[in-house]
Amino acid sequence: MTIKDWFISLFKNGTQSVTLDMFIGELTSEIFFKELAVQACINLISNAVARSEFQTFEKGKEVRKDNYYLFNVEPNPNKSASKFWRDVIHHLVYDNECLIVQQDGHFYVADSFNVRKFAFQEYIYTDVVIDDFQLNKSFVESEVFHLELHNEEIKNVIDGLYRSYSKLIEASQQNYKRNNSRRGKMKIPTNYPQTEEAQKQLEDLFKNKFKRFFEAENGAVLPLPNNLEYEELSSNIGVKGGADNKEIRSFIDDIFDFVAIAFQVPPQLLKGTVADTDKAVGNFLTFCVNPLAELLTDEINRKYYKKRAFLDRTYVKLNTSMIRAVDIKDIAGALETLFRIGGYTIDDILKTLGMEPFNTDWSTTHFVTKNYEPIEHSIENSGGD
Repeated sequence: MTIKDWFISLFKNGTQSVTLDMFIGELTSEIFFKELAVQACINLISNAVARSEFQTFEKGKEVRKDNYYLFNVEPNPNKSASKFWRDVIHHLVYDNECLIVQQDGHFYVADSFNVRKFAFQEYIYTDVVIDDFQLNKSFVESEVFHLELHNEEIKNVIDGLYRSYSKLIEASQQNYKRNNSRRGKMKIPTNYPQTEEAQKQLEDLFKNKFKRFFEAENGAVLPLPNNLEYEELSSNIGVKGGADNKEIRSFIDDIFDFVAIAFQVPPQLLKGTVADTDKAVGNFLTFCVNPLAELLTDEINRKYYKKRAFLDRTYVKLNTSMIRAVDIKDIAGALETLFRIGGYTIDDILKTLGMEPFNTDWSTTHFVTKNYEPIEHSIENSGGD
């Protein structure tokens, strides 16, 4: 049946009414809020790690040599340290693992690889791809940094929750648009011309002119030919008590909360809530960033520095204290106490504040105030009573 035949059959028995529901925008069946939440978590974690400093030590003394430059400035000629470690965290969190290969004294993140596992021998990594370039050589376990999170089950739970919540969000969006749409009815008289030209005008009216009429932002005029009549029906747009987006936002917030909890990120940090920020940052460092820092440094120390150097106190440490932005006035009292009891030197204080140390004899000397003395001296001075 053609459009012409359909309309002719519709209008044979007097004036009929056709209800038109005009929805603002189109509803997609697939919603990507879960991906947004996961990417937000990854960005938050990777930015925190990139802000941290790899401290290199030789025989227990902090030094700045080639390794310090390699970890903190330029891991390879193509990437800065901040970009490199962001890529590492992205692969680690999103793919649940990350492979870093050493080549010519530089570090490179593998985009993909295959691994052959053995019970009592080193694993072998083959088909390593870096920036769309597949390497011909294979690597043994001691030649790479292989980082794993073991969070596969968590990602499965997130996917399951999202599948349920995506249906709720889609239903809420449908309800929102249904209750906040414009409605009208078109009255077509029984004597409406049944010519081909009239049918084309009617088809153009429904397909094009009505669409532009409903989508107009500043009002519009709709010319109606051949005695057609359009009547605006009641609408809930702007009416208090009608459907709003609070229910949809509530479902989206739930998704962000679930993803944040899965990755040990305080939800308020992920959503930008300012309440209890200091406490949230502390939890973020304790339960999310610091475990990742240990994962990184453990792998680097055991494979890059190895056992003998590590036992000789030559190692790398990831300092995450610079992640938290602090006001000097807030920590001045604590720094003074640490200095008075000999815990911090002047250089230690400067480094805590993110400033360059003096590296002089007096700035690296530990001082203790005179009213501090060993308890044995106090007993001797009191005559042993």
